[in-house]
Amino acid sequence: MLSKKTQYGLKALGYLAAKYGEGPVLISEIALRKKIPIKFLESILLQLKNKGVLDSKKGKGGGYFL
Repeated sequence: MLSKKTQYGLKALGYLAAKYGEGPVLISEIALRKKIPIKFLESILLQLKNKGVLDSKKGKGGGYFL
């Protein structure tokens, strides 16, 4: 059985994959669409970014992307 952290990470990655090529996606959008607690999602996405799975852009028009 997968942990909640893993399940949420896979849901977020799936959402980002579906949005591939459309630019960065806000954490709040992922959290809302996939029903993931935003604070937990922030931690998960930061870990994925630090491991090189995701990248991010700061500022206006920023967010996470593959």
